[in-house]
Amino acid sequence: MTDENFLASIDIGSSKIVIFLAEEKNGKLEIFGHARGSSAGINKGEIIDIEEVAAAIKRVKKKAILSCDTKFDNVSVNISDPNLTVINASPNIHISGKVKQSDVNTVVQTAQSKIPPNQQLISKVTQCCTLDKDPVTNQGIIVKQPIGEKAQNLEISMHIVTASNQCVEEIDNSLKQSELGLFNIVPNSMASSEPYLTKDEKDKGVCLVDIGSGVTDFSVFNKEGILYSSSVPSGAGQATRDIMDAFNTSFEEAERLKIEYGWVQAKAITEDKLVSFKQIDDSNYYYLSYESLTEVIEDFYLELFSLIRTKLKQQNLYRSLNAGFVLVGGGAKIKGCDILMRGCFKKKAKIGRVNTDLIGVNISVVSSNDDLLAPEYACALGLLLFKPDKFDSEQQLSNAKGIFGKIKRQRARFSI
Repeated sequence: MTDENFLASIDIGSSKIVIFLAEEKNGKLEIFGHARGSSAGINKGEIIDIEEVAAAIKRVKKKAILSCDTKFDNVSVNISDPNLTVINASPNIHISGKVKQSDVNTVVQTAQSKIPPNQQLISKVTQCCTLDKDPVTNQGIIVKQPIGEKAQNLEISMHIVTASNQCVEEIDNSLKQSELGLFNIVPNSMASSEPYLTKDEKDKGVCLVDIGSGVTDFSVFNKEGILYSSSVPSGAGQATRDIMDAFNTSFEEAERLKIEYGWVQAKAITEDKLVSFKQIDDSNYYYLSYESLTEVIEDFYLELFSLIRTKLKQQNLYRSLNAGFVLVGGGAKIKGCDILMRGCFKKKAKIGRVNTDLIGVNISVVSSNDDLLAPEYACALGLLLFKPDKFDSEQQLSNAKGIFGKIKRQRARFSI
């Protein structure tokens, strides 16, 4: 099978690297190959050692190929950059007669001209197109596809995400050294939203929160599409380090305690118990109280949620989240995480569940003890489903520059 007939995604995280391969069957994507391995050279979502990252990718790539006897060259990859820049632009132009493709291109190029020279376009999502908006009432005719419509004025509202040139080039170089090419590059939580958010949730207003090991990414959606995306440079790995510091134990032992006993509802504990563990450079067993362990983990999540709430309030988005929050990522597996968020935000919150009408696992060819549709695989799943903006025209493909241009020309050769 050539990679013109299937999609490959790679989630490069702070603690793990995941690769999925999927093909379309009966109107939805089916995963037929996969691999997971430890990450290296990444700190809080940022690449700090390209050689280490490339070596880690190569190891996982080899396992993915062996899992399904299929080679692949191009991948959709995530980006988790705490310094992502978000631009919500609504440029407009005067036109005469019917809207042409060239008019759309002009508006899009006007929006992209706002990108600073040290930044690179990562994602562009068209929210809505408005014809003949009245400057006084701000009312106009909203259309999905403006080309061919009669109008005197065209406005296109877009959500543009950029990242530093250095950040994008480091991802590109890491893949090159792994003998892989870029098919698409997408911010974490934008990718993760694809298999987890329903149309109804987006229409009401919802925030998708992807809690990774080193970074927590989140995006806000409403009926017009994505409104806002951002990152907090802290993830579930920090909870592990907090356990290390509190009980003088190793990272591995702290991670075990978190996974086996992790909970974030200290007040709900009706009967405390003792938990055995080992301290650093000591073969003896010690004991800590379950309640004290829970308090350490809960304190981390309370601080994380507070940072998210602050950013949402700064953007005046907090009140618009009528559908509340959907939690994904490995950090969302901690027991009681959704309950704690409901208490912190006084809004609905739930652990995400994959829309199996969009993507599933071909169980006849995939053997795995892991649940490949679990929240910790949200990004890798979403990268397979993420589609380019509807106004990526052929003219834009040929004019696009830099790494993003390479991606778009690569993408133009593929259809599913």
